[in-house]
Amino acid sequence: MTNISDHARLHSRALLMHDFQRYCGLELLEQEAGRCRCRLVVTPAIDNLSRCLHGGVTYAMLDVTSMLATLPLLAPDEYAVSTNMAVSILTPMPRDSIAEFQASVIRAGRRMIFTSVAAIRVGVGGAHTPFATAQISKARVRQTILVPDANGVVERAAS
Repeated sequence: MTNISDHARLHSRALLMHDFQRYCGLELLEQEAGRCRCRLVVTPAIDNLSRCLHGGVTYAMLDVTSMLATLPLLAPDEYAVSTNMAVSILTPMPRDSIAEFQASVIRAGRRMIFTSVAAIRVGVGGAHTPFATAQISKARVRQTILVPDANGVVERAAS
């Protein structure tokens, strides 16, 4: 992570350490204000009957990566919730493939934040092939988030 605020770092860590993201194997590659890259490997735990990445996991990881790009733009007493999501699945992601999710904030207004996310298959030799895209809008909300640390102790993430 590049230079982001303490509250953004705390929220990001909590989001990445959530049971679902850990179960899926999501890994943060880089994060800065308005941008984020994450990666996961398509395993049997997150594929479907056709041995490809489950669509629901794809949607969720697009949303999580969008949030990780958004968090550094929020004030300490703000959070954001997704209000709309338009996803296009372009091609299946086979088991054992590496999926990379790249999010960018298009516009961060006073009340709404708009992001664009690309899901990319990282192939042999570094080839990058898009497999899904998303446009996600988020509403800013005033909210104090209580974040558990690795020991289950709740830290106050916003004032």
